[in-house]
Amino acid sequence: MTGSLLDISGNDIAELGDGDLRSLVARLCEAEMRRRALPTSAVTAGGQQEAKDAGVDVRVGLPASTVISGYVPRPSTAFQVKKSDMPPTVITKEMRPKGKVRAILRELAAEGGAYIIVSSNGSTSDSALRGRRKAMRDAIKGVKGARDLSLDFYDRGRIASWLRDHPGLIPWVRQCIGKSIRGWQSYGAWANPVEGIDAEYLVDDKKLVRTGKREDGEGISGLEGLARVRDVLREPRKIVRLVGLSGVGKTRFVQALFDERIGEGALDPSLALYTNLGDDPDPQPVGMVSDLIAGRSRAMVVVDNCPPDLHKRLSEVCRAAASTVSVITVEYDIREDTPEETEVIRIEPSSIALVEKLIKRRFPGVSQVDAGTVATLSGGNARVAIALAGTIKKHETISGLGDEELFQRLFEQRHGHNEPLLLVAQACSLVYSFDGEALSGDHAELPIFAALIGSTVATVYQAVAELKRRDLVQQRGVWRAVLPHAIAKRLATMALQNFPIPTIEAHLVNGASERVLKSFSRRLGYLDDNPQAVALVAGWLARGGLLGDVTRLNDLGKAMLQNVAPVVPEALLEALERAPADAVAGHADLAPLLRSLAYDPALFARSTGLLAAMAEADASAHQSEAGSCFKGLFFVYLSGTHAPVDMRLAVVETQAPLGECATGGTWAQCAAGDAGGVAL
Repeated sequence: MTGSLLDISGNDIAELGDGDLRSLVARLCEAEMRRRALPTSAVTAGGQQEAKDAGVDVRVGLPASTVISGYVPRPSTAFQVKKSDMPPTVITKEMRPKGKVRAILRELAAEGGAYIIVSSNGSTSDSALRGRRKAMRDAIKGVKGARDLSLDFYDRGRIASWLRDHPGLIPWVRQCIGKSIRGWQSYGAWANPVEGIDAEYLVDDKKLVRTGKREDGEGISGLEGLARVRDVLREPRKIVRLVGLSGVGKTRFVQALFDERIGEGALDPSLALYTNLGDDPDPQPVGMVSDLIAGRSRAMVVVDNCPPDLHKRLSEVCRAAASTVSVITVEYDIREDTPEETEVIRIEPSSIALVEKLIKRRFPGVSQVDAGTVATLSGGNARVAIALAGTIKKHETISGLGDEELFQRLFEQRHGHNEPLLLVAQACSLVYSFDGEALSGDHAELPIFAALIGSTVATVYQAVAELKRRDLVQQRGVWRAVLPHAIAKRLATMALQNFPIPTIEAHLVNGASERVLKSFSRRLGYLDDNPQAVALVAGWLARGGLLGDVTRLNDLGKAMLQNVAPVVPEALLEALERAPADAVAGHADLAPLLRSLAYDPALFARSTGLLAAMAEADASAHQSEAGSCFKGLFFVYLSGTHAPVDMRLAVVETQAPLGECATGGTWAQCAAGDAGGVAL
């Protein structure tokens, strides 16, 4: 594509059909209402363009006391929309058919309203515009209150100018005239085009939105989450990062932000511009946002499947001093670090009851019992539930099937059993993500999976493409990932059972690239209930193992340690206990790991003991990361541990001799009486 989004001209408007032109004027009027916090219900549109319409195609009817101006100049404004040109002689006939003034004009004059003729083929100079306005004024001579009636003529150029004021509508117009902006959409059914924009957004009271803010505790409801994100994006120069596992409804959540039927204070859909990185948009998001800012256009840009590096660049552009844009990026996952100047919102799986309701709506032929079975198996993941429900034939039930049979049904999706495809899926699921395009070279990853299963790279490539068609692999640029998470975890568990561990390590660990090591360790971090994964990670953490000396790890080793920490917490604690406290104290990144281990009451005393020793060994004492983590475990509210109060009191008492902290008291006193409200 050449040019920018704002390169919309009067010639483009002239290409609109009758119905689309009328729809555009109605949408623009609705956008004007939203901008002024006025009800969109005040806008009504007529039927067929050539039908008898009493001289009105779009009408705005607001209380007479409403203050309004601009393209909708009066509280009571009527638009007559014509594709054809409207020279003065035609205007006279339109306003005075058979020589008689239309009733609507008398009504508008009595109300002090406005009457506007829109012509998409008309392109008027200043003198021609004056002539058309004079013809309109002459047509109402003798009408009572004629001087109070505002009259105007909008040619295609003025409609284009009006449209540029609401850039979110431009992709829709371009689509109507066959000049789509590749990869970019106006507000619509982004999550499920088949379902349509009018589909109900299902919500319940489950606290499925995590904001990371202490005051929000363990989470807030979907409606509360929508309100929170709306408040942020309503202002320009703000950016939100929406994350969560594949299939939990992130895109549908973003779509709901602009739906005025849901909650209060919906965002203006005429400002929304959406793209999915998988659609290879042109222009790319940074270019689009830059163009919008350069054109001083207020817009809300949605970037789906947005990787962290692109989010960072968008954040920099969006937060510039002259920015008129707010941005929300969507990603199926995110690292533990929080992007700078970004509100990070995490979406958790829905409640089983909500998914069951979704299945009944999407698949009315599925019985209530089967809908419940599907919802339960999905674990609240809508994508898994929809895929499984789609395999149920008419008059069939799955309520008696076991977990293995249900998984096979979900994986095969009526295609029948395919062992080679299943082997490729298992191999690919052992890593969190992989390069799905490079077939050779030092950094190619498909050859690793081919060698692991004893197949060819071409076979693996074809299998990945088939898995993508079944919606079991997702794509972002060159990267692929087996998703949703519930499917990937099941396949990875099978892989660890079917492939010898030494063989897996030979291909994914020994001599593997840094990226593959990180990706493999990250997958293992989700398999804490798998015996093979537990044994493998325990070996890494043992004395002399890959991660056995926690104080001598490089950046890669530290990242891997963070990833596998949940798999064998006790083995990790033993590795930390083996190292001298003064050596561990120099590694601030280990303190949060110990705090996480202290979540478990069985490991609380040992973990806090190590934290206290690290804090004492650290010369900065009270300001150390270990000291901060230690104190945080003794908050009355949101302590981050399930250890009961008596257990925490016992630790405070045993740590009392540790010496003084920066406040002049013992560490026990610091922990029990911090100014932040810590008390036991």
